Formats: sequence, structure tokens, C-alpha cells
Amino acid sequence: MAPVRISAFVLLLAAAVAALLPVAFPFHCALVPAVAGALLRIDLGSSVPAAPFLIINAVVSIAVAIWGLKRGSPPDGMRLALFSAAMTGVLLAQSIVAFLLFWEGMSLVSAFLVATNHGKRYVRRAVFSYALVSQLGALSITAFLAILAVHAGTGAFAGIALASGTLPTGVRIAALSLAALGFGSKAGLVPLQFWLPRAHPAAPANASAMLSGIMLKLAVYGLLLACFVLAAPAPWAIGLALLLAGAASALLGGLYATIESDIKRLLAFSSIENVGIIVATLGLAVLAAAMQQPALAALAIVAALFHSVNHAMFKGLLFLGAGTLVERLHVTNLDQLGGLAKGALRRSALWMLLACMAASALPPLNGFASEWLVFNGFIHALAVGSPWFKALALFGIAALATTGGLAAAAFVKLYGVGFLGEPRHPAPVEPEPFDASVAALALLGAASVAIGMIPSVVLRPLSQLAGGMMGEAPLPVPNLSVLPFLALLPVAGAVFAVVTANRRGVREAGTWTCGSVVTLRSQYTATVLSKPLRLIFGFALFPQRERRTEYGTSRWIPTRITYVLSTRYVFDELARNIAAFVQRVSRGARRFQGGFLRVYLGYALAAFLAALAVAR
Repeated sequence: MAPVRISAFVLLLAAAVAALLPVAFPFHCALVPAVAGALLRIDLGSSVPAAPFLIINAVVSIAVAIWGLKRGSPPDGMRLALFSAAMTGVLLAQSIVAFLLFWEGMSLVSAFLVATNHGKRYVRRAVFSYALVSQLGALSITAFLAILAVHAGTGAFAGIALASGTLPTGVRIAALSLAALGFGSKAGLVPLQFWLPRAHPAAPANASAMLSGIMLKLAVYGLLLACFVLAAPAPWAIGLALLLAGAASALLGGLYATIESDIKRLLAFSSIENVGIIVATLGLAVLAAAMQQPALAALAIVAALFHSVNHAMFKGLLFLGAGTLVERLHVTNLDQLGGLAKGALRRSALWMLLACMAASALPPLNGFASEWLVFNGFIHALAVGSPWFKALALFGIAALATTGGLAAAAFVKLYGVGFLGEPRHPAPVEPEPFDASVAALALLGAASVAIGMIPSVVLRPLSQLAGGMMGEAPLPVPNLSVLPFLALLPVAGAVFAVVTANRRGVREAGTWTCGSVVTLRSQYTATVLSKPLRLIFGFALFPQRERRTEYGTSRWIPTRITYVLSTRYVFDELARNIAAFVQRVSRGARRFQGGFLRVYLGYALAAFLAALAVAR
């Protein structure tokens, strides 16, 4: 084997081992007898729901390894292997020391992955943001585990879980609040989500696929571990906080994905949206468990785990497809793309279409199946007697419905502007060959289709796992057996439409552009397509401000003080105040230009009458 491909092979081998670990449930290894009163050991024979996340780690890591084989394994191949190994260690850790060591190793390696192109300034800023949030989260998680260890008198997770029932209520709420802060920051929950849309554009595509597809799910695993194992039972206040934070993250992530034009930032905001859906569903599970509804809680856990698996599949596919796009065209702005499905990315375009459909929760793909299960969880919550619980369930249903519409708009924009229409990229690109990159996309695409068509293959073991955690089987979901046939209806409709069109004949005509010559400027851009939503939801968007890179990010404090005391500072501030006044006046004048013809005719009539009055 060529030396340049060794690191990719190591990554592939590590992922294959991780895929086999969930089968070997008797696996147990004591690494160090005792460290600071806590056992440093890994164990897969516990009730902790690690197996689904190990499968996620294995499948996405294998796809990333295959995607990198074509490139002769780039320099970050070994770091990706270490990243996968560290995340496996987090999932197998059964003590505080082991968990924190692997967690910090995962954060450190991922920071190096984000800093791959550290020569660029925006990459260094992204690394700083990510490192800041990671260390804040690590401190919170350490404090959470320390509180539990002091109470239990041991650092082993088994001992902490046994002593969790005797935790005082105040201590339990404080500890779980720290856990929610620590794991929520790693998951990209609002308001600590700002590192995600910075880190993903900075990191290579294969690293982004693992960050979004695997690492964010480990934060979900941490929340499950905290709320249902180490500090169980979690009080209703924690469930309420998780539900509200998850819903806010889903709504804001979906909204910003809809208005974003950079493909990798769009996918990053979409990850915030999907993790928000997962965490909101976990919040529902905690609330249901606190209200003595274990069957509903088990159903919500199944839905959260199922969506975690599905999001890892289609989001890993989307990031790897975006990486192929950037490598071939060196462009990330959707406004500069177009026509990729006809030439530049002819083979990858099919799998990107499937991933966009899955991210939009369209049948018959896995995104539809898991979001359908999430909806069922909130619908079942409406049957619980408490009025405030019903109100929260209605809020969750409304938030999920709004998020689904925003996600559909975002991915229609991504695929429609980037892959359809005529090419906007000036450089001619040769047709895409079938290589390892396409094979990696096909692996994740086939997984998305298979899970969407036969969801019971994944739901059955997840139901057993959730039932074991809650002590009761999940609520039955109606029409689960007919879901694959229901998912086939859109496919059957599309086939029928194509056959009917071919029989009757299809009339082709040129695009009408008001009699003008059709040019590339006639096509919709991503910015124009999202303009109506930007106007409708403008109240929820942060204002767009220019970054003052020349002075605002000055490195030395004396230089900044000199600038403030200089005459140039006075003129700059005067210019900003004048510009702000002009902008305020312009915004006020916009109300007179609302786009209504009747209003404009009224203006013309008023001007005509005024002219007559002056002439007299």
C-alpha cells in the first residue's frame, strides 16, 4: 500500500473496529486500578445507550475514510483517525477520569482539525471561538461529574448511578444545569451556537462531516447519560429548559440556514436546527418521565436516537458532497454556482439530491421517518392530562412544523440554485468521474434510503434500548408497519407523472423573460430566493454589520488607545454618525415605497393637484 494512503487506511480500520464493538457486549477492560479514587475503565456491557452512537461513529468514519482514499489521504488523515478513536473512547468510558480524558482528547484533536488552514485569519478566529466554547463546556461537565462523585463517594459511573436516587433536589438541579450547559455548548444549542457556523467553513469537508455527523451526537449522548443514568430522575425544570432551548435552536438554525448563501455555513446552521429537534425531543422525554409517563418518555428517547442516526447519515453525505464541490470549483457561494447536475458534479448530484430530500424530511428517506416519529411523540403528549404539558406539546408541534418548512426552503435553495439551471462558474470543468468520493456518497445515500424505506430495522433495537432504560416499552406508534408503503406514494406519483407526460408528449418552449434575451443574470440566486423570508422574519435576525478588521481587531491595546486619541477617530465617528442618520431617514422613507400600484397612482394624483394649485 502506498505510504500516502496509510493514514486513511488507519482511519478505515479504526472505524471498522468501532462498528464491531456494539456486537461484543461482554467486552470489558480495566486499564488502571485506581486514579484519584475513580476507576479508569471502559465497558460496553452497561445500560448506557452507547451502541447507537458507536454505529454512527463507525458508518460516518468509514465513509470519510473512503472519501479520502482518492486524495491519497491528505495530511489530516491521522488526525481524523485519532478523532474517531477519541470519540469511541468517550462512548466506552465508565468512569469520570476516562470520560474527561477522552472528551478533552476529542476536543483537542477536533480543534487541530478546524485549524488545518490556520494561515487564514478567519480560520484562526474560528479556532479561538471553538476552543473558548469547548473549554467552557469542559469546565461545566467537570463540575457536574465532580458534584456526583462527591455525593456517591466514587468516580465509577456504576456507583454514581446507584447513588443518584438520593441526590437532594437542589443539588440535582444544579448538577444537571451544569451538564446542560456543558453538553449543550458542544451540541451547538442557542445561545452558544456561534462557534458552529464559524468552524464548519474553516474545517476541511471530511472533518466537518465528522464534527456534525458524530461529535454533535456525542453531546446528545452526554445529555442522555446525565438525565437518565448518572443523575436520574431529572426534574421537570431540566426537561422544560431542554425543550425550550432545543426548539429555539431548531427555529433559529432553520431560519439562518434559509437565508445563508455559503453552502458550508448553510449546512452548519442546518446542523443546529437538527440537533435542536433532537434536544427538544429529549426535553419531552425528561418531562414525560417526571410526570410518571415512562412509555411516552421511552417513545421520545427512541425518536431522539432515531433522528440522531438519520441526521448523521444525511448530514455526513451533505458535507462530503460539499467538499467535492469545493475541491472541483473552489467556490462555496451558491450565487456563483449552478448547472452542476449537468456536468461538473453529475454523479454526486444524485446523492446530494437524496440528502437534500432527507434533510427536508421528504419521503421515502430517513429524515421523513425520524421527524414523523418526533411528531408522534409530541402528539401523544397531548393525551397527558396536565394543561401546561398539553400547551408545551402544542408549542413543540408548532415549532417542528415551522422548522420543517424552513428546512425545505433552505434545501430547495441549495439544490435548485447550486445544481440546477445554467452554470454561473466561468471556468470549464470536466465531467465528474466515478471514484472513491462518489462511492463514499453512495454509502451514506444508500443508508439514508434503506432506513427510510425499512425504519423498523433501526427502530426495533432502539425501542428495546429505550424500554430497558425506562422500565417500560415505548408507546406504540400507529401505522408503523405501513410507513414504508406510505413512503412509496411520492415515488409512485412521480413515475405516473413521467409515464403520462411521455405518452401525451411534452411541449418544449424557451424561457420567457419579458421579451429580453435570457442570460445567466435572469436566473434566481440564493439571495433573491431567500429575500421574502428575510423580510418576514427580519424581527428575529441579528443585524448585519461590517467587521472593522483594521482597527476593531487590533492586536495591541496601545495601538487602539492611540487610534482613539487621534484626530482620525473623531472624523471616523462623525462619518459613522452621519451614515447612521442617513440610514434612519432612508428606512423611514421606505414606508412610502411599498410596491403597491394604487399608492403610486395616488402619489401621482397628489402631485398633479399640487401642481395645479401652484399654477393658479
